[in-house]
Amino acid sequence: MLAAGGRSKGKFLEIRVKQLLADPDVGHKYQRSDLALMSRIWFDDVNRIHYGGINQITALKFLDMLRNGELTKSESVTRCRRKLQAQYPELRDDAVYKGRKDKEKEMREKLQYY
Repeated sequence: MLAAGGRSKGKFLEIRVKQLLADPDVGHKYQRSDLALMSRIWFDDVNRIHYGGINQITALKFLDMLRNGELTKSESVTRCRRKLQAQYPELRDDAVYKGRKDKEKEMREKLQYY
């Protein structure tokens, strides 16, 4: 039963992330920055939990929600973004993708010497 619930949570997250990455107005912001994507996901989480009362949430309450696992895990969001961008190249920012690939190549070359 837990596995099925986990899969549905994962599918819901995948839908949310895909919609944000594909948004023609602001998707580029989320394609370029995991921090921007994570901020938006947490914003939506808090709004959903507190029914639009995000302005009444203190920083301490937010941190408690994060610590207690009430907010989406950042690792899950970045993993989901990577998976979606691998499946759908149109969801990635080409400059960021090229920069990551260049950095990966550079690190591989450095590791050959060790």
